[in-house]
Amino acid sequence: MERKNVLDDKKHIAVQMTLCAGVIGVAGIIVYFGMGAFVWDVAGIAVIVLLMNLALRGAGSLITRKYSIKAWLKQTCAVVLVVLNVLIPICGIIYAVQDGMLFYNIHDSESREFLLTRQGYQEVQFTAENGKTYHGMMYRASDDTMPDDTIPDDTLPLVIYFGGNGEVSYRNLRNHEQRDDWQYFAGYHYLFIDYEGYGLNDGKPHYLNMYEQALAVFDYAAALPYVDNSHIVTMGYSLGTGNAVYLAANRPVAGLILAAPYANGYDLYNNLLPIFKGPMRLLVKQKLPSDQYAPNVTCPVLVIASRNDEEVPFSSSEQLAELFGGEVEFFSLENTLHNHIFGADGVFDNVQSILEEVKSR
Repeated sequence: MERKNVLDDKKHIAVQMTLCAGVIGVAGIIVYFGMGAFVWDVAGIAVIVLLMNLALRGAGSLITRKYSIKAWLKQTCAVVLVVLNVLIPICGIIYAVQDGMLFYNIHDSESREFLLTRQGYQEVQFTAENGKTYHGMMYRASDDTMPDDTIPDDTLPLVIYFGGNGEVSYRNLRNHEQRDDWQYFAGYHYLFIDYEGYGLNDGKPHYLNMYEQALAVFDYAAALPYVDNSHIVTMGYSLGTGNAVYLAANRPVAGLILAAPYANGYDLYNNLLPIFKGPMRLLVKQKLPSDQYAPNVTCPVLVIASRNDEEVPFSSSEQLAELFGGEVEFFSLENTLHNHIFGADGVFDNVQSILEEVKSR
């Protein structure tokens, strides 16, 4: 009987090692063909499960040889082991791949080259106090985009923009140029610094890095000689609304514009897969707690949200809007999808209105 148990153990180990090797091999093939480096995380999870099985199997064999274990307890332990074999890989994979699903690191050298041939655009690079170097793009407003009664070009208000998960500064400003959007930002410079890992930036995006960067961008911009630092407006879209809210809560911004904002990261995750509740909330890496900072925002706020937004729940935008400490204007859209918000009627008119209001103060 003991020899049989030993053979069973060896058979179990062989099966586990074969499965693990297969997973690692498949992961290697996928990476080789450029289908996503995150699969190495999956391979790592397979190794962890293998080691867990070996440890539990070894411990179980020692215990059963030394002590008499009742059948019901053996069956219970077997069920628990099966659950762990399923639950740990699932939770591990969710935790490992979520950043790749949330952040789409893009560069868009074509748009960069396009902008550098146009007047008014300049690349921005600065090193913050945290030692990190940030890159992005600025549009410098000129006299031909402003009414005659605006202040001189050397001291203009500024919009600091934080983009969504698939936006990079070069493409964003190129879109504004091609759609002739600068008329809505008349009298304002416009600055977009890319997230870590985007554009020319090194690093890896994370919401805490994004918050840190938001403060660094404001401090850099407020010190520029051609920026009226008493009239800096922060604007965010989708993922970037979290940065904008955090900045408005921690620096003296004059206005806050949010398009498709969320109350927190849990709302975003649950909108994709409604399982992040209770203990499962621990799997959420990007907490994005805008609802914690909104009460500290006292400047005028414009919230733009669509009832048909398939990415950010409309209810989450409503919840956030109710938390701000200052005056809030809520512009509601109908039949507009997430990526079409800035193309909806009235959106840029509302943006222009709050910018003019801030400038007049």
